[in-house]
Amino acid sequence: MFLIQKLTIIFKLLTVFFLTALNLYYTIGDLTGGIVNIKEFEYGDDLFFEIMYPPELQYTYRIRPAKDIGIPFRKENFPPENNKLILPDPIYGCHKPKNARAIKGKVAFVKRGDCSFLKKTLVMESCGAKAVIITDSNIYDDSAYVHMINDDSELKANIPAGFLVGKSGHLIQSTMAELKLKELPIFFPLNMTFVSLHEMNQPPWIPI
Repeated sequence: MFLIQKLTIIFKLLTVFFLTALNLYYTIGDLTGGIVNIKEFEYGDDLFFEIMYPPELQYTYRIRPAKDIGIPFRKENFPPENNKLILPDPIYGCHKPKNARAIKGKVAFVKRGDCSFLKKTLVMESCGAKAVIITDSNIYDDSAYVHMINDDSELKANIPAGFLVGKSGHLIQSTMAELKLKELPIFFPLNMTFVSLHEMNQPPWIPI
């Protein structure tokens, strides 16, 4: 009888551990590499940027870099005093935008859909963008970070690309439209190595 009770307790503990690990997998990201540092476990390879203006958008935003579409994000390519987020026109960025000249030297902010992640990145690179942030077309999504992959072509972009959840993207775009802002000053990428998710100034609509 005692043995059965002991086995039951062990089974329950293992079940709780498994469900907790499963929840973390879908909430935070891939569980790879065995036991890892807690900061790596929370963030993985994700990066962060902060919008400096307007006040309605002054939060820290999390993006997931593409793995095989472009080059890695390098801090030296993003001096803190000269980073601007800009919307191409049209927003999907599948063809040369009307405001192509204004995109040069800035971070293009495009919407998912109509063409592949790679094509969007290549088009923005041709306009002189130094990076691309692609936001999900699902404006209600506040947690699913897509792993952007190549479209099986032999092409590769020479600028970095990252993915932002749809709800954040939608609110950034709609606020810019409401305030008639064509671009936003941003601080990017942020060093969040020693900052926990609970301590970040994340948007209030993002679950922690």
